[in-house]
Amino acid sequence: MEYYEEAIQHTSKKKTPWYIIPSDCKETARYLVAQIMLEVLEQYTDIKYPELSEEIQGHIKKYKNQLENE
Repeated sequence: MEYYEEAIQHTSKKKTPWYIIPSDCKETARYLVAQIMLEVLEQYTDIKYPELSEEIQGHIKKYKNQLENE
């Protein structure tokens, strides 16, 4: 366990942290992962949809029509 802890301490950085998730209970592990993801994603407040060119928008409309008419 000593080497494991040392590896985590030396490789976990502020921008790229490690998270230790116990795996003996899947329900708890999934909850913890979801909680971590929520906390990280809430930090990004300036997310915007990309602006698409008219050409790409036209392709999307065409493909959407194809899918709706299958």
